[in-house]
Order: sequence, then C-alpha cells, then structure tokens
Amino acid sequence: MTSAGIFMRGLAMGAADAVPGVSGGTIAFLTGIYPRWLAVLTALHPRLLRLGMQGQWKALWRVLDGAFVLPLIAGIIVALISVAHLITYGLNAWPERIWGLFFGLVMMMGLGLIRQIWPGFQGRHVAYFAIGLLGSAALGLLQPVSMEMAWWGWPLAGALALSAMLLPGISGSFLLVLIGVYPTLMKAVTSGDWGMLGLFALGGGCGLIAMAHLLRWILARAEMILLSTLTGVVFGALVRIWPWQSSDQSGTLLLNWPSVSNWLSPTLWMLAGLMCGFVMLWVSQREGAV
Repeated sequence: MTSAGIFMRGLAMGAADAVPGVSGGTIAFLTGIYPRWLAVLTALHPRLLRLGMQGQWKALWRVLDGAFVLPLIAGIIVALISVAHLITYGLNAWPERIWGLFFGLVMMMGLGLIRQIWPGFQGRHVAYFAIGLLGSAALGLLQPVSMEMAWWGWPLAGALALSAMLLPGISGSFLLVLIGVYPTLMKAVTSGDWGMLGLFALGGGCGLIAMAHLLRWILARAEMILLSTLTGVVFGALVRIWPWQSSDQSGTLLLNWPSVSNWLSPTLWMLAGLMCGFVMLWVSQREGAV
C-alpha cells in the first residue's frame, strides 16, 4: 500500500471521527488497516523513550511503523481540522441534507461490516447483533445533556471519545454529543483553542492505547462475538442520524416521516452518502489490505 493510499484512509478516518454516528474504527476495519493500526498502538511503551534518548531512530521508526503511522495521522489531522468547519456550517445551514449524507454513509459502512463478518456468522451471533442494535438505538434516543466542562474534564472526555473511536461501530463524536460537549469541542477546533485541545488529546491518547490493548485481547478470544455486536451498533446508530428529525421543548429527539415537501433533497444526499461509502470500500478492495 502506498503512502498516498494510507493518507487517504487517514482522511476518511478523521472525517468519520468528526461525524456523530460514524466511527473511524469502522473505516479502518473496512479498508484493511485495522490490524496494523492496533499493532502500532499496542507497541507504544515507555521503553521507547530509551530508544529515542539513545539515538536509535531507525529502531524506533521500525517499532512504530513510521512509514504507516505518519501518513495515516497526517490524514486524520487534516480531515479533523477541515471537516469540523464543514460540519459546523452544514448542520446549521442544511441539517436535513447533512444528516441524509451521514445516514447513507453509515448505512453503507454497516453493509460493508456485514459482508466482512458474513463467512463466520452463525445463528448464535444473531443475539449479539440484536444486543448491539437495540443498545445503540436506545442510546441514540437519549436526551443529550448540556453542561459546562471544567478543565480537568477534558482529558476524561478525550479518553472516552478516542477509545470509542477505535471500536468499529462506536462513534466517539456521538458520545460527546450525549454528554453535551460536542459543540464546545467543535468550536475549540475551529477557533484554535490549543489549551483545551491539548487536554483533550492527552486524555484521548491514554484512552486510545488502553483500548487498543483491550481490543487486541478480546479479538484474540471472541472476534465474531465482538464484531457481531459492533455491527449491530452501527445499524442502531442510524436512529440518531435520521434526516427527518426534530426535538421538543425539552430537547427529546423526535423521529418524523418525510413529507411531500421535504423528502427529495435529504433522500438525494442519502444516496450520495451511500455512493461515497461504496466508492470508499471499492477503492480499498482494489488497493488491498496492508
């Protein structure tokens, strides 16, 4: 796989992580880089500092898989910064269209996950799929809270969001929406509040590494159970990003049927999201896993 291909995957992961209801972990899994990404994260250890202090840069580069990590992280950062601006503007200007785009994209990611796990899927895995589906849908219907985050809360929010982003099917951005800090974080990204973003990244890095070790342990022992559950989670998340949604005075999410006057545009954007997801998966299969 070329550096350009890895960078494009990073762009897709970063864009997904900025969208409530979409997961960068899902993109990594479907585009064939998930095992390599987990291997890098689980290789992070304090002993690597010794290699740096001793000037063993080539050894450090090999351990951290630098040829893979640098273009991937570059793509993630570029996407997070640029997509944050687009999402903030789009959700304010055309909410139904943007949710339609997200809905189609997540739907295609879910279909891609089903295609990945289908060869090993058995009857007993249906229950785990249903648990993920119902749990995610119930979570999506929860009323987001509105809260002011103290400085010490941002590392905790980062740990929650980034550890969740590593899971195929779990959206860290969606969890931030539920606890009421997603708009504040998006403003911090667009305004360049590096103090807040630094605290968020510090906690996020710790949570990401801890989750990588846990996931590697679970995947080695119960891969199909985990993936069946997380595939259900992806489809359950569609509840939260239904294009024709509104809220009552208390902020409770209301799911509406499209009307004659407002069905066309969100539907077209939904189809565009499906097509974007399809092209992404097709290109990944053509280029091959790493």
